[in-house]
Amino acid sequence: MKIAHLTTVDLSLRYLVLPQLEAARDLGEVIGISASGPFVPELEERGIRHVSLPSSTRGMSPIADIRAMRQLWLALRAENPDILHTHNPKPGLYGRVLGRLAGVPLVVNTVHGLYATEDSPWLKRMFVYLLEAVASRFSHAELVQNPEDLELLRSWRIAPASKLRLLGNGVDLGKFNPERVGASRNRTREDLGIADDEIAVGLVGRLVAEKGIPELLEAARLLDENVKVFVAGPSDPDKTDALVTEDGSVDRVEFLGMRRDVDALYGAFDVFVLPSHREGFPRAAMEAAACGLPLVLTDIRGCRQVVEPGVNGFLVPVADPQQLAEAITRLVGDARLRSQMGAASAAKARREFDERSVVDIVMDTYRSLADREGLGWETVRAGSHEIKIRPASPEDAPAISQLHRRRIETGFLSSLGPGFLRLLYQALIHSTHGSVIVAESEDEVVGFIAGTADTNAFYREFLRRHVLGALLRLVPALFRVSTWRRIWETLRYGGDGGEVSAELLSMAVAPGVSRSGLGQQLVRALLHWAEEEGMGEMKVVVGADNAAAITLYCKMGFGTPRPYEVHRGVESLVMKWQL
Repeated sequence: MKIAHLTTVDLSLRYLVLPQLEAARDLGEVIGISASGPFVPELEERGIRHVSLPSSTRGMSPIADIRAMRQLWLALRAENPDILHTHNPKPGLYGRVLGRLAGVPLVVNTVHGLYATEDSPWLKRMFVYLLEAVASRFSHAELVQNPEDLELLRSWRIAPASKLRLLGNGVDLGKFNPERVGASRNRTREDLGIADDEIAVGLVGRLVAEKGIPELLEAARLLDENVKVFVAGPSDPDKTDALVTEDGSVDRVEFLGMRRDVDALYGAFDVFVLPSHREGFPRAAMEAAACGLPLVLTDIRGCRQVVEPGVNGFLVPVADPQQLAEAITRLVGDARLRSQMGAASAAKARREFDERSVVDIVMDTYRSLADREGLGWETVRAGSHEIKIRPASPEDAPAISQLHRRRIETGFLSSLGPGFLRLLYQALIHSTHGSVIVAESEDEVVGFIAGTADTNAFYREFLRRHVLGALLRLVPALFRVSTWRRIWETLRYGGDGGEVSAELLSMAVAPGVSRSGLGQQLVRALLHWAEEEGMGEMKVVVGADNAAAITLYCKMGFGTPRPYEVHRGVESLVMKWQL
């Protein structure tokens, strides 16, 4: 599959979703779509191809946004991704809509944080919620980072409940942990000019007023002389609240600019602060917690998910420099409290902020949606062969029919001719009652397995929709009395074993891979489908003389074979699998 992630700028691809991009490479080709910037070379070095949207900006610019939409439309039509995963407020809105209109089979959106909070003006909230409600109708899944956002989306019915899933957020706990960052503490503090008796307070984030930097500047004037305050982060000139200063010192606060060694900075800090006005689930705060720092954050959505007040830090009101300074001062003056809260932060991060859990949820979402929509496949090894196992498409019916006739020569269905078999498998592929899975090697079908959730229901559906076409394809065979008898026996069979409605109908593997273990892979894939559909059991009817098939089904968990007659005069066995 081809999987595309859409963000506003390349910085978001690098620092927000890189682990997801790298994990998705196991599923196929991965591309990042955003405005170009300094992080594109690093992305491409990691195997992530970049597609540029030159007009994409973080700020509000209707003309630029319209241009970015047009560029995205052209990119989607040119790339034809199987999955489009959207991020950030603006591309999250127009990306979902354009993705579906451009024919992308699966559109997934991550809600990093609703752009309106509970404190936003009523009109703004209604406008944002309306846009989200419209855009969410175009996606297949909404992955929500923050549980408060999830509850709001669900209770207000902004997004369909069936699409919502709590994603959470996480960081690289191998990179951000107290032992690792502590090893470079003395060297980094020396580079920053921090004396042994001084306390370092740090903020990591974009240089915008929304991050609470103006309040931090005011609070810094109220702190003791032995406290040094640092701000690390890039400028964000597209935003209306952008701050001019990127490096240098302002009002006892030293600005460090964009840093790629934030892990070392956390090791040098004694306290982490983030007096932000709006957050989804602040990554920098999680990184600082994972590094064992006590935290001072604002009492808002997102920050509340990182800080347990009095346990690993303090929550202060938004836009309140006085209380911000008091919380920092309390930590500055108590080394024991800093140590206790820092240890609690690290423990909380280990429990709740592991990015591997986030990646697993994203990959599981891709796979389950792809299976549901008939796009999923898995690459497996069968002997020396690399084979894709995937849901069958109608175009596979001729190859399946041919393989069926070659490998199940004595079966009743093979005697009905290739035309009838093609029609039967096309109907089964389209049916809501069945599943057909193929194994493909070098664009050639080398195996298949077919099953139903309810065999009788499928046959009734097949007759209702295809009776005329079936009769036309059966004309030569209908002159044989035995054909009519066997058709009747097939349609009415039940009795012993018939109480199990789900059935493995047929399976065949090409001679070149017949001893490679592919049969087990196919059976496993069909049983996985049965589990996903909520089936607790399944039967298979096999010829009594087919020792190889009986051995395989026993190995895959089907029970002891018992005599079972479908066609008069033909010895068969029925075997049952139970979840």
